[in-house]
Amino acid sequence: MILLHGLLGVFLAIASASARGEEDAMTEPAGLLPFDARLSLHGVVQTTFENYPQTAMVDAMRLETNALQQRSDSWIPGYPMVYIQNNQNIAGDGEGMTQWGYQVPLWRWGQRDASQAVTDRAAESTERFGLGLKHEVAGLVRESLWNLKMMQNRHQFARTVYEVSLKLVETVKRRVELGDLAQADLLLAQSDSLEKKTSLTQAAVDLQHAHQAFANLTRMQSAPEKFDEELSRLTAITEEHPQLAALNAMIERAQADVEFVRQWKQGTQPTVLIGAQHRAFVNKNLQNDTNVVLQIPIGGDAYNEPFVAQANLVLTQKITERDNLIRLLQRSLKQAQQTLEADRKALDIARNRRDMAETLIRMNRIALETGEIQLIDFLQVQTTAQAAIWDAMQKEIQLKRDIAAYNQVVGVTP
Repeated sequence: MILLHGLLGVFLAIASASARGEEDAMTEPAGLLPFDARLSLHGVVQTTFENYPQTAMVDAMRLETNALQQRSDSWIPGYPMVYIQNNQNIAGDGEGMTQWGYQVPLWRWGQRDASQAVTDRAAESTERFGLGLKHEVAGLVRESLWNLKMMQNRHQFARTVYEVSLKLVETVKRRVELGDLAQADLLLAQSDSLEKKTSLTQAAVDLQHAHQAFANLTRMQSAPEKFDEELSRLTAITEEHPQLAALNAMIERAQADVEFVRQWKQGTQPTVLIGAQHRAFVNKNLQNDTNVVLQIPIGGDAYNEPFVAQANLVLTQKITERDNLIRLLQRSLKQAQQTLEADRKALDIARNRRDMAETLIRMNRIALETGEIQLIDFLQVQTTAQAAIWDAMQKEIQLKRDIAAYNQVVGVTP
């Protein structure tokens, strides 16, 4: 008997503490972003892309393209040099000679066209890389938004369940006061309410984490209210997929690099030297001449071959990345199609279970009020039914998330 009274005291203390914390549990979690109906998925992706650290790479690639264009526009393929030489025969007749000139490198045949090809491919790959990066950002935004939506739904449902449990406690409390139910039933209802409160607290924390993750990714102070998408009509991975197109452009750039390196020969350019020669003799006449020297490198390709091989290595790496990406996208597309189909069927089942669960709760609540069933039986039914209702709500969101994931795989950028 003493032990029973002790347990009752503990339960009553817990119940009292629960009552004091009801308002805290029902309060909106701190740090949540407001939802803005004016925001669109496209706007969020664009803002996130502009704030994304890797966009600095796009700017750097544009600067490289500008530098390549300057090289292609230049009339000379290297540094001009000034040539000066002085010879003095002190031991002999005092003859002295001074030579000077201006040495200018010349483009090889087709070398300037190869340089321009590198410039053009670099410009194309820069723009394609930007679009591919934006598509990658879109995937992160989609994932973050739908995770936020799932956590929001979970929190709302947990709060609804907790509210219902509080109402049940009040109902049982009145019936205990009227003598219809035992005190143990009240403790059972209060214990169930505390369990629901714990779930609500955890859901609130998860919701806060989801909001923080979205804010950290997008650097925005609000979230879009709606971001549903229409399912894309694409059923296969095409060459226009942003990430695939970016890699194709990089491959073309690498191919242009190989050809340019092959002709560049590590800067060993033909040169032309235009200068003059001045001779002076002791007690003799002066002699001035004009010099024109043309230098053309011949042979020595073996020295350049390692550099060509390095350029080919980069090209091969890009081709390998593209092939792996195609495999990954094809596998992801197949999985997305299968997931979409399976979740559609699961949603139909979940909707039927939800309808039955709602009916079951209504019937058992009436049975409880009329004393046809025990409270413990009602709580078990209610828990199972609430799980079915929540499952249907989650699957409604999951199907929309599947559509967003499918669009991401086939290359749709909002």
